[in-house]
Amino acid sequence: MTTVFHCSARKVLLTTVASLVLLALPMKSSIAQTKGREVSIGLQAAITSMDPHYHNVGPNNSLVRHVFESLVHIDDNQKLVPGLATSWKALDDLTWEFKLRKNVRFHDGSPFTAEDVAFTIKRAPNVPNSPSSFATFTRSIVDVKVVDPHTVVIKTGAA
Repeated sequence: MTTVFHCSARKVLLTTVASLVLLALPMKSSIAQTKGREVSIGLQAAITSMDPHYHNVGPNNSLVRHVFESLVHIDDNQKLVPGLATSWKALDDLTWEFKLRKNVRFHDGSPFTAEDVAFTIKRAPNVPNSPSSFATFTRSIVDVKVVDPHTVVIKTGAA
């Protein structure tokens, strides 16, 4: 049986941008602080990296979904729901504004801000020696602006 999902181009673009920011937490939280604890997870194949920007491959992507947070999530009904973003709106056909959840902290206690989102979007397609980069997910993004610590504006180049 084949399941077909119908989405608008805007929803696909927003989902791509939001999924990309799934990578918003990685750089500060990729090194565990607790030693001597073990976690087991079953995947189809071995992971190649805990860096969520390094290798765009199924097992890695499956793992990071359990470790890192995204701006928005897709619920069981294929509806976008808040994650690290409490709200989002289109400012025009090419520009999205995300309001970020306040009081979110990394494992080291530092605050999560719009700077982290901007950094992530800029880093994702540029990881050195990546065997399969995330450039596909950022190709349509032409600019990221930090408005304030809890607001980021993402401009795309295609409607």
